[in-house]
Amino acid sequence: MSFASRPTFAFRNMRSSTRTFLAIEIPDGMGHELARLRESLAADVPGCRWTNSPPFHMTLAFVGDVPDDDLSRVHDVVTESVRDLEPLELSLEGLGAFPSPRRPRVLWAGVSTQNPLLLNKLRQSVIAALSEIGFPCDEERFHPHVTLGRFKPSRHGPCDVTAIVERYRFWSLGGFVADEVVGFASRQSAGGPVYDPLSRARLLGGKANSQP
Repeated sequence: MSFASRPTFAFRNMRSSTRTFLAIEIPDGMGHELARLRESLAADVPGCRWTNSPPFHMTLAFVGDVPDDDLSRVHDVVTESVRDLEPLELSLEGLGAFPSPRRPRVLWAGVSTQNPLLLNKLRQSVIAALSEIGFPCDEERFHPHVTLGRFKPSRHGPCDVTAIVERYRFWSLGGFVADEVVGFASRQSAGGPVYDPLSRARLLGGKANSQP
């Protein structure tokens, strides 16, 4: 890999380890629309702790705490694992909740694609590369989504969002092309988690073989 294609890092503070995950970043324009959606839902969804930290993203693999000395190696192997894959078209549509709308812990916007095999291949390539260098990731069932908010346990019981999910069954923000995997650092602040991009690994597809 040439020097020009190596990931670049923007550390906000030096620590012995960095809480790290790999994700597809949602474009800014769609992110603004998601923020507006979140605001419009707030009055109808009490008890939800909304995600206020940009950027919106779809997580592919959560790595956990990575020693800072290993960050370059982590992002190097991710770059190599995805560079031959083609960019893929994704769409934001519909709302849902984990584990269920009746008893939600997470409220999300759905991510769909006409090529789910390619999306799964992308995720598995990232997970396999990380595992090979000693950073195994949870391979539980993958449901592509963008988190909008989380629910705290309440003495009044769970907030049923079945009606909200049904209302937004046909909601859509349209599509975008995902052509990179972003490595993020996650750190806690007084206002909640903050996500700092660390590196960007391009999906070059057929262009990969033509680069020096």
